[in-house]
Amino acid sequence: MNMLRTYLLATLVLTIQGCTSPQKEVPTDQLDNSPNIVRHVGEVSNIREVKKDASLGKQFGGSFIGALVGGQIGGGSANAIIGTAGAFIGQDITNEKFGEYIDRLILKDKQGKEYNCLVHGHDFKVGDKVAFTVVENHVSAIIHATE
Repeated sequence: MNMLRTYLLATLVLTIQGCTSPQKEVPTDQLDNSPNIVRHVGEVSNIREVKKDASLGKQFGGSFIGALVGGQIGGGSANAIIGTAGAFIGQDITNEKFGEYIDRLILKDKQGKEYNCLVHGHDFKVGDKVAFTVVENHVSAIIHATE
């Protein structure tokens, strides 16, 4: 029974940690002129490398295995505590092994307001002139500007 509680607690912890509100994706060819869609011209002011966590499925697997191993140690209430700690450790190991590095571009429009966007494989450099679309406060598209 203690093992079942440990697994359920590990699943709950993982679910709470993994829940984020997804960004709404709007295809560029379907953009209209609503007030939530704003087109900007500016430049790339900074590029930072950031590490994203592993996928939720991989995190769950790492937490499950960590809880399984940790739950085998100790007895009584220590069993549940160590199982929960094992779930956290398993998730951290999974993120370290399967997480990926991507670039966070910091874009600055002509008025000086900054926007962040995560980009896989790109050819932008600091100082590049860009045109970008912001949909509901998120950068939706970015291209090199010809100005």
